[in-house]
Amino acid sequence: MPPRRNDAQLDLSPDEMHKLGREVIEWAISYRLKLADLPALQRAKHADLAAKFSESLPSGPSDPNVVLRRVIDDALPFMGRADHPRYFAFVPGPANFVGIAADMLVSAANVFAGTWLEGSGPGAIELQTIAWLAQLAGMPATAGGLFTSGGSMANLTALHAARECKLAAPDRQRAVVYCSDQTHSSIGRGLRILGFLPKQVREIETGEDFAIDLGQFEAGVAADRAAGRLPFCLISNAGTTNTGAVDPLERLGDVCDREGLWHHVDGALGAGAILSQRGRRLLRGLSRADSFSVDPHKWMFQPYVCGCVVVRDKAQLQRAFSNVPDYMEDADAVGSETNFWEYGPELTRPFRALKLWMSLQVFGADAFGAAIERGFELAEVAERAVSKLSGWRVCSRASMGVVTFRYQPATMTDADADRRNRVAARALTESGYAAVLTTRLRGRIVVRMCTLNPRTTDADIVETVARLDSLIRDT
Repeated sequence: MPPRRNDAQLDLSPDEMHKLGREVIEWAISYRLKLADLPALQRAKHADLAAKFSESLPSGPSDPNVVLRRVIDDALPFMGRADHPRYFAFVPGPANFVGIAADMLVSAANVFAGTWLEGSGPGAIELQTIAWLAQLAGMPATAGGLFTSGGSMANLTALHAARECKLAAPDRQRAVVYCSDQTHSSIGRGLRILGFLPKQVREIETGEDFAIDLGQFEAGVAADRAAGRLPFCLISNAGTTNTGAVDPLERLGDVCDREGLWHHVDGALGAGAILSQRGRRLLRGLSRADSFSVDPHKWMFQPYVCGCVVVRDKAQLQRAFSNVPDYMEDADAVGSETNFWEYGPELTRPFRALKLWMSLQVFGADAFGAAIERGFELAEVAERAVSKLSGWRVCSRASMGVVTFRYQPATMTDADADRRNRVAARALTESGYAAVLTTRLRGRIVVRMCTLNPRTTDADIVETVARLDSLIRDT
């Protein structure tokens, strides 16, 4: 008689495991193959979904494959498909199937990646993957870091290390942090979590290219010193979310060295471009940073979630976070062993590094570089397509796979143009053909496209722009 399912032990029978596993794998492959034919973004009304999922907690068992079908049929259709070739909203996440398979392995093995005692094999892979990222950025041998849930947590981790390493407790109330008016919202949120007050954050204006104004930054530091405040940290951008702008990292590094400031580079969007030749040129000076963040679930083509922080001196991370309680003493790292929970805020942490490590092993760094280069080119295709249309103007040129533009003929008011650009972008997104949203630049609404997916075609770009043009003229 074949082994039977044991609900009291939360165990499926071998036959049920095989059947459920095959269904999941077959669905995952089928989904990938038909992705381009699905809506780029699809949402449902809350009332409609509540009708499907509002129910009492089940007290008895169900067929696992029936439960799976409910998820596949009633939940997963209603989402943004960040790896869709025409998903241009926010920052796409064009995951690759090797990374997906790696996540399946991690979940199946139920890896705890917090200590060397419980995850030495996974820890060795994470250390090597971080070493690759540090080497690509030109960091010294002392560099290190860890994988995080995403850029927000990577930035918070770096800023906490900066505060712990650079500021004595009595000096924290007069410390000043500098960033640009294009800095990501996660920075402000992270600084609030760390206890910095709004008056301690100096937002430096950007120039026409939306990069930080070096002269204003230097003047701000001088003014704060003269007023008795303590300049302590600069957060610069390796690809802003709004426009893909890259701050002058080399020259900012000179100022930070001279003034004794910690220099953190928010590279959640763009630091992954160091795998390409053009990216390395744009990111010249990243090697000067004290720390940087990067999101491999963006321009390194991994499934969510996969962020990373790298610091010039990994000992600074350990000093900032290490706290060994009695019940963790038996897991204390020895020699070159690494307990990643001592380098960041998470004790319980998954094995996030495997998907990037496996993907780099399977495809190679050159293929990643070519895929990233494709993202640069696609933004330029969009820029050229917009430039050919009457009534449109490019508001920020293609940079780090991001381009923004706006429809406003000479006779149209700013307010009417704001409304029509937003309405047209929403209409296109609601149609499901492509996901395109808006942002604000210098107070005005602009359409924004982020083109990181190497599986996007030129025709996808051109048709998306053409549909926007048609919709906005009918608005």
